[in-house]
Amino acid sequence: MMPPGDDSASDVRPSGDPVSQPCADSQYQLLFDCNPIPMWVFDRRTLRFLDVNEAAVRQYGYTRAEFLAMSILDIRPPETAPDVVVDVARRVHGLQEPGSWIHRRKDGTDLDVDIVCHDLIFQGVDALLVAAHDVTARNQAQRAARQAEENYRSIFENAVIGIFQHSADGRVLSVNPALAHLHGYDSPEHLCAEVSNIAAQLFVHPERMAELARAAEHGIVRNAEVELYRRDRSRIWVLVNLRSVRDGEGNPVYEGTAEDITDRKAAEAQVRFLAWHDALTGLPNRALFVDRLETNLAATARSQQKAAVLFLDLDRFKNINDSLGHSVGDQLLQAVAARFRESLRTVDTVARLGGDEFLALLPDIASAADAEQAARRILEAIARPFSIRNHRLACSCSIGIALFPDHGPDGETLIRNADAAMYSAKEMGSSRIRFFTREMSQRASRQFSLENNLRAALDTSQFSLVYQPQRNLATGAVVGMEALLRWQHPTLGPVSPDDFIPVAESSGLILPIGEWVLLTACSLLRQWQREGRPVIPVSVNVSAVQFRHQDFCSLIRSVLRETELSPRLLELELTESVLLSNADVMTSVLEELQNMGVTLAIDDFGTGYSSLSYLRQLRASRLKIDRSFVRDLATDPDDAAITAAIIGMAKSLNMRVLAEGVETEAQVEFLRRHRCDEIQGYYFSRPLPASQLAAFLLAAGIRCADTPVPHPSPDLTSPAFPVP
Repeated sequence: MMPPGDDSASDVRPSGDPVSQPCADSQYQLLFDCNPIPMWVFDRRTLRFLDVNEAAVRQYGYTRAEFLAMSILDIRPPETAPDVVVDVARRVHGLQEPGSWIHRRKDGTDLDVDIVCHDLIFQGVDALLVAAHDVTARNQAQRAARQAEENYRSIFENAVIGIFQHSADGRVLSVNPALAHLHGYDSPEHLCAEVSNIAAQLFVHPERMAELARAAEHGIVRNAEVELYRRDRSRIWVLVNLRSVRDGEGNPVYEGTAEDITDRKAAEAQVRFLAWHDALTGLPNRALFVDRLETNLAATARSQQKAAVLFLDLDRFKNINDSLGHSVGDQLLQAVAARFRESLRTVDTVARLGGDEFLALLPDIASAADAEQAARRILEAIARPFSIRNHRLACSCSIGIALFPDHGPDGETLIRNADAAMYSAKEMGSSRIRFFTREMSQRASRQFSLENNLRAALDTSQFSLVYQPQRNLATGAVVGMEALLRWQHPTLGPVSPDDFIPVAESSGLILPIGEWVLLTACSLLRQWQREGRPVIPVSVNVSAVQFRHQDFCSLIRSVLRETELSPRLLELELTESVLLSNADVMTSVLEELQNMGVTLAIDDFGTGYSSLSYLRQLRASRLKIDRSFVRDLATDPDDAAITAAIIGMAKSLNMRVLAEGVETEAQVEFLRRHRCDEIQGYYFSRPLPASQLAAFLLAAGIRCADTPVPHPSPDLTSPAFPVP
């Protein structure tokens, strides 16, 4: 809108311009022409320009002649020009109040102008003198400042992170809603009303604020992690960025941002905890245990005290996992861990290595008796029944103890020696304690060396098989043979299976070794079949470790397929330890094997924890009486009674009975009298290499067939049959 009296100017020029006359006062004419502020005169009635100065020409881009042919409406944007007519129609006298307008240049661009007007009579015309100062840049700067302020206010109010400003003495000057909510307040006003000093009321450690303020005096503080209080006094972690500025009086003011990182700090703490602790029980893990052990050993050495490392292993824990499931087993481990902690001092450390193995560190003890007393407290605590998911579980553990400095100069040695002592305790039975001895170290070293040699034995063809024939007592026929593993070490010589089989089982090497035995034995029979040689079933011993492996049935199927051997020619001998497996899993595996056509035998019967109910479910074809009962049949009434009972039980279950380790005529006569079906031992034949066995079978009259064919031979039935 044009204010009243807008655009009136007295323009006096000496030219012969028809609309202008020289002003009586040339000084006023000079002031108009040379004024740096754009000025013009226009007719109040017609709104046409009567005169303009050079500054106006430069500002609007029109020539003077163009100006004098225009009206003020031509320099006003169309959307504002009509209002001017109304304003100009008003009769106003004297100097008008300044006003702001939008004008348009010749090139079409708009500019903001501040104008002042004064009414006058110009050459007898009722006119207005106008001065129009370009304030476009100023207005743009003001608009930008207002926009920036609005943007800042919007950011300040709507930011998701806290923004604050406080004085050097900790007084709250300004906070945004996010910061208020961060501390548990409804609004910034609420926080400011309750918190008069940030350091005293919000900082968990007030001196931390002074530390940050000093740092901010020397530059911007970035990513400082600070622990603060919420209104309810719960603690939070925030990430602070801080800088120091000066207020209008030159006093230091601190402003910055605060971002809640409590969840991140909790996650980092959890990661650190898991790096040093067992996830299931919350106990320290091996890494933390070793760290504490080395630290304590250094202190113990200086104090000339003793320390003890206890290696603990639960007895028969696998049975619980197999029978009740791993979830029950996990809960039992958690309960066991709690009792371990309760049994020891607060200065002691209990750690879980994994599975059912634990370690305990007892620093600052006076003697071995203190360590033994602590171990007995643990045994007593574990002996109390556990109630897990409505199951009442009995549990025990074996403990090995190594003392510092007696049994080792460092942590790793102590752990290794305590482990060796624990294994020695397990061999003595459950709930046993053993201290480390030098003999244990030597034994462990031998086992370690044996295990390393075992790993190379397969690759370097150090294993071989020998076969011991089995004889039917009633007919004298050779009814089968047992494949026996032998190891000929290049430097150690022959190594007894009693020495290397337990090591193979504990190390897991029994799996590849057992696969080699199966493949070799079955391949031999299939080769004999192709060559037209005599063929009888072969029995292969299966370790409990093999049997429990998830791929065992697949292995048997693969071997039979690869060798193209009839399943009827393969018998698997299972020890009684298999009977202690999970009943459902055991039954499922046995059914799958029998569906393949493979026959089953129970080996070394009577030496383990026999279960007649499981024995009935096995549906095995043969039961083998262990040689320990056969050895003293003729002289020990107890062995004779046990052997007779085993034979009678097997007969009632429709199982054939084979006696192992038969060496004398007296043993043969006893077994024949009690209707034992078959024998195996030196009385009949020693174990033979494959080449000698082939000749032996030919001499015995065995012909090529998928099943043995009894062949009456005087030599076979005679007690004087020669022993190879």
